[in-house]
Amino acid sequence: MPTRLRVLELFCGIGGCAAALDDRASIVAAVDINAIALAVHRLNLSSLPLHVRTIESLPAAWYRERPADLWWLSPPCQPYTSRGRKLDLDDDRAQGLLAVIDRIVELRPRYVGLENVAGFPGSQSHQRLRAALDGCGYQVREQHLCPTQLGVPNRRPRFYLVASRSGNLVERASPSETRRSRPAAWRFTVRQILDTQPADGLWLPDGFHERYRGAIHVVDAADPQAETHCFTSSYGNSVVRSGSYLATPRGVRRFSPSEILRLLCFPASCRLPDDLAVRKAWQLVGNSLSVAAVRHVLTAIPELGEP
Repeated sequence: MPTRLRVLELFCGIGGCAAALDDRASIVAAVDINAIALAVHRLNLSSLPLHVRTIESLPAAWYRERPADLWWLSPPCQPYTSRGRKLDLDDDRAQGLLAVIDRIVELRPRYVGLENVAGFPGSQSHQRLRAALDGCGYQVREQHLCPTQLGVPNRRPRFYLVASRSGNLVERASPSETRRSRPAAWRFTVRQILDTQPADGLWLPDGFHERYRGAIHVVDAADPQAETHCFTSSYGNSVVRSGSYLATPRGVRRFSPSEILRLLCFPASCRLPDDLAVRKAWQLVGNSLSVAAVRHVLTAIPELGEP
């Protein structure tokens, strides 16, 4: 049996990349500054080596002690979003990515993968990353991808990059965006991911929908064509532009963290700690990845390709 690909999951959050890889690769280590996110990661992958560290604090020796074929990066998106003021390199949260770029040049892993917001390309950080990869002779594939293109009823457009030092990336046809307009193409409907007994705290007060009509996105639980908007880490705190709401015969409510995990295509076995506050859970899942999109992107790597 061939040796499984070894992966470093950097800026790992609750483990979206690990969920996408499933048993096709082995995680050498996962790193994040958020101890609560790592607790969720540990709950679902108890044997995984986890490190509560800032990425910029990791010396080259740390990487050498954990040899990996693929470095997967999901760095903070705030330096590249309008809500984050697009400070780019002037944002302290960009320093971790810059540190990894230096390590890539020094250690040259076989593969590099990255996910970030659609506004990342064209940033100085993106330019710095491409200059490093191009200068080291990597073959690079970049794309924008939304889960709706993969038959998932959740809009979460993101930028993805995969790079190979050996130049062996596989050409994959880009999925058609028109799939999202054909309900029969959905892998599942919104109704199928809903909790059997929604928590009482999810329901919104009478008049909420009327008050914010036109400013919020509401989907009908019974609509087989329903398509949710992107859930962000501010869901539950910010009323608008943070995710969709659900209309039911009982009234309008927010989606639960578990329902959002299902929309992100985390495995059915994925759990959140029972004592985790719902607002913290919303923040964690809003900062996570579309598992379906990451799995698709990584099929460009031969060892992770579709059978």
